[in-house]
Amino acid sequence: MGASSPRILVTDAHTTGALAVVRSLGAQGMSVTVTGERGRSNLAFHSRHVQRTVTVPSADDEPTVFVERLVRELRDGYDLLIPTTDAALTAIRHQRDRFDGLARIALPANDVLDAALDKHRTICAATREGVAAPRTRVFRSLPELEDAAGTLAYPCVVKPRFSRQWTAGAPLLKGSTRYASSPASLIGLYRNASQPPDGLLVQELVSGTGVGVFVLADGGTPLAVFAHRRLRETNPTGGRASLAESIHAEQRILEPALRLIAALRWHGVAMVEFKDPGNGHAPYLMEINGRFWGSLPLAIAAGVDFPAMLVDLLTGRQVKPQTDYAVGVRCRYLKGDLSYLVAALKGRPAGWAGAFPSRVSAVAAVMPWPGRWRPYNFSLNDPWPALFEAGSYVRDEMTALTSRKDGGRSGRRADV
Repeated sequence: MGASSPRILVTDAHTTGALAVVRSLGAQGMSVTVTGERGRSNLAFHSRHVQRTVTVPSADDEPTVFVERLVRELRDGYDLLIPTTDAALTAIRHQRDRFDGLARIALPANDVLDAALDKHRTICAATREGVAAPRTRVFRSLPELEDAAGTLAYPCVVKPRFSRQWTAGAPLLKGSTRYASSPASLIGLYRNASQPPDGLLVQELVSGTGVGVFVLADGGTPLAVFAHRRLRETNPTGGRASLAESIHAEQRILEPALRLIAALRWHGVAMVEFKDPGNGHAPYLMEINGRFWGSLPLAIAAGVDFPAMLVDLLTGRQVKPQTDYAVGVRCRYLKGDLSYLVAALKGRPAGWAGAFPSRVSAVAAVMPWPGRWRPYNFSLNDPWPALFEAGSYVRDEMTALTSRKDGGRSGRRADV
């Protein structure tokens, strides 16, 4: 792109999504800087496509200081800031005025973004648009939950209303999805939660295959569309994909996703996630991710270069609409498959009523059968990030093993 190429700042070098963004934009000749947190395995730092690396505080632990460091870096002259995790999105969204006049942020307006960050608002938007979604309840207090607990269907899902909840500059609140098998277990989950009662959702448990529809939209009009199916997840009870395949999106899946994007007038990239029960039934909306997703390498491998098109859209270049891509391409996140295997070997968790793999099937599934998939992070053209990730994983596992053997005296496992 020459001397007029935009200068881009990408956050969260420890993530697969950030690495895919860096590789895409760097291959286009853009000047890419990437930030990484202290204490993380920042694999994108090691990409040959990075012009500059910047170490920043944790967006989860120090959201205000994190933003201060981004602002300081952006004063050096950037065209675009691309956040790639929910923590970064939340910290930036709640301090957005601090970026005025510095660089464009690759996010829609706050009122639109909130429809993705707040999962209750996401479900409400789906209901208004006639998109199927699990029955969902929000309780304003523990007594209100206790009064209703006996009337709910079990098992049910308890999940954070916000992937990251803003707390006025203090560390962001985060939690994980849990399953309740009875009124007593549901009340116990609420009593032990770090979030306030209205920061949790109680949702019916729905079954199906995880399907994602990925969109680049201009004010709600789709410019690029891609879809994948999760073949395996990092946790058998649900999570990010460790093995995914590009698919042709049937209208019953594509149409509700694009209806939501249009209704929200979404501007930028988003992933609309469903549980697909199959057999021609309507898919259930699970959430909308308003950022680049972990399986982004699959979309790029199938021929849809979302990062390059996003930069074109946000810097005023013409974007040629794209809906065609290779179907049947598979990408595998090797580290995620190890997490899947460990979870399967531990056995079915208490309260989980859905399908769960046997230990034998899990071992067979994660065997490195050659030629059937592409790795998310390894590239012959840019090998060092994946090699660094593998080395960090082995190091951390050895540290954890040593720590367990000596009662923890050798130190705690690093956060990866």
